[in-house]
Amino acid sequence: MSRTLPPPSKTLYLIDVSSFIFRAFFAIRVLHSPRTGEPTNAVYGVAQMLARLVDDANPEYLAVCYDSKEPSGRKEIYPEYKANRSAPPEDLIPQFARVEELIECMQIHSYRQSGVEADDLIATLTRKWCSVSPEHKVVVVTGDKDLMQLVNDRVQIWDTMNDKFYDAAAVEAKFGVRPDQIRDYLAMVGDSSDNIPGLPGVGPKTATDLLKQYQTLDNVLKAADEGKLPGKKGETIRHHVADARLSARLATVDEALPVELEQESVRYQFRVPEPCAGLLRELGFYSLLERWESRMTPTTPVAPAPPSSPVLHLEDERSGPTGEQLSFLDMAAGISTAPGSGQLAGGPYVTSQTGTPARTERPGTFTPSPVEFKTIRTEEQLRALVGEIERTKEFGFDLETTSLNPRQAELVGVAVCAEPSASYYIPVGHRGGSVEQLPAERVLEALKPYLEDPRFKKIGQNLKYDWSVLAQLGLRPDGIGADTMVAAYVLNSEGRFNLQALAEKYLDYSVLTFEQVCGKGKDQIGFDLVPLDLATRYAAEDAWVAVRLWEVLKNRLQEEHLMEVFATIDLPLVDVLARMEREGVSIDVEWLHSLSKEFERDLENIELRVQAYTQRPVNLNSPKQLATLLFEELKLPVQGKTKTGYSTDAQVLEALAPLHEVPRLLLEYREIAKLKGTYIDPLPLLRDPKTGKIHAGFHQTVTATGRLSSSEPNLQNIPIRSDRGRKIRRAFVPSQGPSDGLSPGPSARNVLVAADYSQIELRILAHMSGDAELIRSFQKDEDVHRRTAGEIFGIAPEQVDDRQRGIAKAINFGLMYGKTAFGLAQELKIPRGEAKAVIDRYFARYSGVKTFLDHLIMEARERGSVSTLLGRKRHLPDIRSANPAVRANAERMAMNTPIQGTAADLMKLAMIEIDHALAKRGCRSRLIIQVHDEVVLDCPKDEADAVLKLVTDAMEGALKLDVPLKVNVAKGESWIDL
Repeated sequence: MSRTLPPPSKTLYLIDVSSFIFRAFFAIRVLHSPRTGEPTNAVYGVAQMLARLVDDANPEYLAVCYDSKEPSGRKEIYPEYKANRSAPPEDLIPQFARVEELIECMQIHSYRQSGVEADDLIATLTRKWCSVSPEHKVVVVTGDKDLMQLVNDRVQIWDTMNDKFYDAAAVEAKFGVRPDQIRDYLAMVGDSSDNIPGLPGVGPKTATDLLKQYQTLDNVLKAADEGKLPGKKGETIRHHVADARLSARLATVDEALPVELEQESVRYQFRVPEPCAGLLRELGFYSLLERWESRMTPTTPVAPAPPSSPVLHLEDERSGPTGEQLSFLDMAAGISTAPGSGQLAGGPYVTSQTGTPARTERPGTFTPSPVEFKTIRTEEQLRALVGEIERTKEFGFDLETTSLNPRQAELVGVAVCAEPSASYYIPVGHRGGSVEQLPAERVLEALKPYLEDPRFKKIGQNLKYDWSVLAQLGLRPDGIGADTMVAAYVLNSEGRFNLQALAEKYLDYSVLTFEQVCGKGKDQIGFDLVPLDLATRYAAEDAWVAVRLWEVLKNRLQEEHLMEVFATIDLPLVDVLARMEREGVSIDVEWLHSLSKEFERDLENIELRVQAYTQRPVNLNSPKQLATLLFEELKLPVQGKTKTGYSTDAQVLEALAPLHEVPRLLLEYREIAKLKGTYIDPLPLLRDPKTGKIHAGFHQTVTATGRLSSSEPNLQNIPIRSDRGRKIRRAFVPSQGPSDGLSPGPSARNVLVAADYSQIELRILAHMSGDAELIRSFQKDEDVHRRTAGEIFGIAPEQVDDRQRGIAKAINFGLMYGKTAFGLAQELKIPRGEAKAVIDRYFARYSGVKTFLDHLIMEARERGSVSTLLGRKRHLPDIRSANPAVRANAERMAMNTPIQGTAADLMKLAMIEIDHALAKRGCRSRLIIQVHDEVVLDCPKDEADAVLKLVTDAMEGALKLDVPLKVNVAKGESWIDL
């Protein structure tokens, strides 16, 4: 199966696009255009196929073949041909036209003929192309096995979706027959996808054996007729000769159609003209736009502004002396500054183009208006800007710095948009040549009153970062009016939330990107080296776009009844998370070093114990060597295979563990190696050189359910279930002395305080379902799992044993995640019938839970979304998918999201209240960690007891439910003690 592509010269690539549309639709989860809302997964799959083709092969000759919309001639021969195919799913039908539109926009020549299938067009075009000269070759891009019959020394098949290449040897390796025997092979085995009958009882092995012996179908039929095929097999073939010959006719591709093929008509040079770029934007395929940036046609700027968007008039600067298109970096080198103006020379104004917008159905309510992007260089201009801020009381805000790490970032400039018609950039840290700019200290002094006053509302994108940078600079920012990244996430938690994506989605506007300003890779420059004119366009535009975005998002939040979720939960949390990130967590590096050595010894010991079974060294990280050891030397039963050999993954080792010590040792080895490589060794490297702490990032726009996530490190994934995993928590310790670092002299180490919601999701399930039994259990403060076990096994709670309680616990938590009898049986290692019986008894006893979960699925189907108790919404477009697996997954989300999402909302409310209460009381204690249903605080010892009560009150009072909220609290010298 060679992956070597033939040289593009004189090689024609023929695409069987129909074979990819259906495969893409069922292989890729349902996607929707962020602009039009239409389904796009099949179009996306075809687009990815085309991307791989043009990028990898760079074809000089290319054409697409479509199936006829009318029935083919095969239908006349055999009316049952393809009769087993159901109508295309509803979500697929509109995508056919979009695929054709995409191919047309890419300027690929296409063939379609009434009553003719794409296979026959491809066969005819292949024959005609190869007849021109011995150097002419064809690559058929398809996933259809019928076309394997075309393969020879000048024709190959490329299945781009699986990236598999078929020459004659590869065809024979896959099917066991030569390409010229494929037609006869299909005639014998039949083809269920096309409803070709074949020979009854003849499968792939029999067909392969017969064709190896007799070479052709005719010879096989002749042998059967002459009695050379004894027994039932020969009798079956003799009785179905007509079926075999019919199947052969149906499987034969027609190479003699009246189709004209002119070499110049299929000559191809890939470019992305504006209609193609516009279509990709409309469909939401931003990754392809980035991938094909270098393929943009000269008439298409890299970041084109749509007709309905403001565009910067720099006509004189956009073209070089020969009229070629210049990049923004090239433009920057030729832009000068008008003396004393602080504006972009050669046309400082940004004006809206006139005329009708290209699209009338727009996802927001944005109306483009003229805007100036101005540079503030003088005291007079700065005072004028401050006056604008004073007047409007609300302004767009963005910082430009030298680093994405707020603790290492140096301020380069400040962008402010205080009015619709103008946006300003204040450079303070640009370098290179003579740069006219104000001192950073002076600018911060002028803006400080407005940045720290909560009455002045700041609008921006990812303001958590800006808040952290300002805090590093000595300011105490307050008054976040809107964060567009967070607002967009609340509207729809699926998708991308960077400014570029949001501007495209909600404003139909293309922003200038960082890469266009600073370059890419090794050639990228720092923002402090960007010329002021270009820096102004970029930075001022960001602040202006944030304000314009908020106009649209605000209306959308109100229309979707999500403003309260945004204003009372997600927006106030931005400030809380910024403080948590700045505070950071202290770690015991010496403990981690000693733990690393301990784990290294454990790994070496396991290697020696495994070696005792082999009398030779074995690389325990090599799947190949492990497979040899397990299945060839130890003779353990094979559990599965991969493309490269026997599988040795965790599931296989767990299945083998009861049979031999070596699989058990390998599981232990992998656990230790993962802990060491993922946490123990990297954690010391994550310490900030200035603070000596780890400053994890807490993210509120990542998970679909509303839960927080974290990175560097991922605190949610630090293990707690195994003894070894828990040892890592011993490294997380309180800070030395007051966590504000202001008290003089040495002081004792603080303590950590933790508070954890008890069974919060079950309590929320009880409240939302209204199930009387579950509510009663929590109101009596019973062991809910023991009570559940008693209910489903028909015994008193005190008679429940550990196994029965474990089953009840798995059911209590599993059913809200849509766990089936099969999944429960696997988890508990019990027969599926027993698992089903237990689930049936559970729902019979807790009928309110069953009714509630069924209602969630029904609601999701009707509305296309589900909501949490506080109104957070999650869109579930896959709930109506024609693909059963995709639909089932969406149904599980429909059951779980309202519960898990409500738990997330509850935790956020509690964090906001804790942060507020600490500040109100003047406490030095700080929130430092949030994972799952737990918060951890760093507290001076003299505050610990008071903080324990404060946190308990805040968490238990965050939301009123029909069942009491219960919080477990603890304090200790490290995280492991909590």
